[in-house]
Amino acid sequence: MKYLTKFFVALLLGVTICFGGFNNYANSSTINSIEPNKISSSSDVHNEIKPNETIEIPMTLTYQRVVAIANKTQCVLRPVGVYNNLSNWPIGDVGPLRAEGQKFVDENFSFASNYQIDCGKDTEKRNVQLSSSVAITGERKINIGVINQDGNQPAKITWDNMKNSDDKSLKNFPFEVHAFIKQKDKSFFWIYEITEQR
Repeated sequence: MKYLTKFFVALLLGVTICFGGFNNYANSSTINSIEPNKISSSSDVHNEIKPNETIEIPMTLTYQRVVAIANKTQCVLRPVGVYNNLSNWPIGDVGPLRAEGQKFVDENFSFASNYQIDCGKDTEKRNVQLSSSVAITGERKINIGVINQDGNQPAKITWDNMKNSDDKSLKNFPFEVHAFIKQKDKSFFWIYEITEQR
C-alpha cells in the first residue's frame, strides 16, 4: 500500500508540474511518465524529467500537502542554507533533470531553503531560495529569492518576504525559478521549477 501511495504521489506531482508549469511558462518542459523503479524509498517524489510526454492523473489521493522541486537544468541543486520556522525543510540535493518532493499528511509547516545551482568546477555559482508555509488556519504562502550567497540568511530573507500564495517568477541568469501552489481536490502542491535559459 505504501508503494502505491508513493507511486500515485509521483504521478500526480508529474501531472501538476507538467500542466501547471506549461500553462504558466511556455518554455517549461513536461514531466515524463514515471516508472516504478524511478521512485526512491527515501523520498515521496523521485523521477526523471523529460520533455513532451504526459501522464495520467490518479483518481484518488490520500495526502493533503506536497512540497516539490523540479530541477529542469543540467546542474545539481545543493542546499547551502535553511530557515526552519515550523517543521524542517524536507528536500536535500536535487540532481539534473529530476523532481524531488515530500508529502505531508494534515501537517502545518513554515520553512525556507537556500540552494546553490552547481554546474561544475569552472562555472560561476548561482543561488535560489524557496519558501513554503501553511498555517493552522489553512492559509498558504509561497515565495522565491535569487540572492547569490550561501548560508541561512538568504533563506530567512525569502521567508520573511513571503506574503501570499500568488505565482512567483524570478531570473538569475542563466536560470529562472518559478513557484506556484496548485490544488487537486483537497490536496495542495507547493511546486518550484528551476529552468535554464537558452
